[in-house]
Amino acid sequence: MYCSRCGQEIDESGKFCKHCGARLERDAQDGPSRDTPVGSVEQHEDVPAYDVPRIIRPDMLEKGEKVVFESHPSKMGTFFNHVATAAVLVVLGFFLLVRFNWSIFAAIPIFVALIVFLVGYLKWRSVTYVLTSKRVLVLRGILDKEIYENRLSRVQDIRIKMTVRQRLYNCGDIYLTTAGTSAVECLWQNIPDPRKKEALLRKLVTE
Repeated sequence: MYCSRCGQEIDESGKFCKHCGARLERDAQDGPSRDTPVGSVEQHEDVPAYDVPRIIRPDMLEKGEKVVFESHPSKMGTFFNHVATAAVLVVLGFFLLVRFNWSIFAAIPIFVALIVFLVGYLKWRSVTYVLTSKRVLVLRGILDKEIYENRLSRVQDIRIKMTVRQRLYNCGDIYLTTAGTSAVECLWQNIPDPRKKEALLRKLVTE
């Protein structure tokens, strides 16, 4: 059997070309036909979706594409360390103010605490994870934007990881490996309710 894209000889039992990563076409009896949309919401009516995005811009969607979910990382999972550090600095500032009446020195740790908290907030706010009826996306940045996207039809492996602290806040990491690669290509880090997000993703990805 030969790949229809690159023309290289491939194993008939595989789902993707090991040379270029293209999905292998099958006859109707072996799987979905060419006219059947791969990884689409229409194939999974139990997957909720909506047409108008709530976080990303509407013009980022392709024709007929729907949003399954949009999410920033978990707040506490993302900047827990920033909040804890800011709280310690605020306590230190008030201690210097009350115990020694050092108003000038007390203002320094309180000011630093505000900066630390702001950095944590911006770090949380600058990342958006999106799952649509056709793609997975990761948007990063406040002013300068970096956008990662990949087709659902190319997703081969999905893994989920939750540390002890992430379990406390019901967040976790979802790792995606795509066709043509041997390493994790996409990471949804500290995403809220990861088990539900992973279940939605698995329903949309063709097994």
